[in-house]
Amino acid sequence: PDVIDGKTFTSTVVDLNPWVEYEFRVVASNKIGGGEPSLPSEKVRTEEAVPEIPPSEVSGGGGSRSELVITWDPVPEELQNGEGFGYVVAFRPSGTTTWIQTVVTSPDTPRYVFRNESILPFSPYEVKVGVYNNKGEGPFSAVTTVFSAEEEPSTAPSGVSATSLSSSAIQVSWTAIPWKMSNGRLLGYEVS
Repeated sequence: PDVIDGKTFTSTVVDLNPWVEYEFRVVASNKIGGGEPSLPSEKVRTEEAVPEIPPSEVSGGGGSRSELVITWDPVPEELQNGEGFGYVVAFRPSGTTTWIQTVVTSPDTPRYVFRNESILPFSPYEVKVGVYNNKGEGPFSAVTTVFSAEEEPSTAPSGVSATSLSSSAIQVSWTAIPWKMSNGRLLGYEVS
């Protein structure tokens, strides 16, 4: 607070974070300056509130066959605003309207893995992660796109042909694998 009149013996401190322990000191001052600070008060905790900050850096990808891996940076304890803090992970295949939701109850957990045989390899999913505590649900992060796990390509290149160029060189050519059949980011081909 601003400097308080010398005849006042109480003050209200505002704009504090919810569910955080604080201790206070008081310093008396006059025209010459400030004196020594008092001993600290007992620690006092502000009341709980609904969380206001969603996790940051929501992303994901990788994992094993038939998995969707979702990751985030956990919310620091001083921003959890109360007991019973956790995450609400929501995801859906891109282009659909219904969200699949699950709850992650550990405040320190930085990821969730959804396993299901129906997940197609390297498929885009819309993902968002929200927060909650005993006081209620807070906001969700912005929606981001995460791809399910890649798998090995499901088909071989077609149209393989070879042409002799010289006594020591042969040119090999083929038709590229269609994107849908590559089951991931195609890194290259191996000619044997």
